[in-house]
Amino acid sequence: MAQDKGHFYMFSEIPNDEEGQKFLYQLRKYLNQSRYKLRARGQYLIDSEKHQWHLYNDGQPMNKSKCIRVYIDDHLVKEEQYNIHLTNYDNEHKLRRIKEIVA
Repeated sequence: MAQDKGHFYMFSEIPNDEEGQKFLYQLRKYLNQSRYKLRARGQYLIDSEKHQWHLYNDGQPMNKSKCIRVYIDDHLVKEEQYNIHLTNYDNEHKLRRIKEIVA
């Protein structure tokens, strides 16, 4: 399930025009920022750039995009996953140390 990862895209194919920018502004304005983070990324290259997708290794810039995709990241889920990762790493380290001592 995508939500278990702590982030997923909530909106896609938002037109990258004045109306879409206003929508994005409103989303950011009312987002509960103490728990969530909003990331907007470009989606679909504009026609004049269609054959130049290889120029953008990390995704095209917003001004080269027809649409916008919005991701919502949940800080609490990400923090929980990070803490689980640290605990697992710490436990593995302790087990290795015990095996070294016993061997």
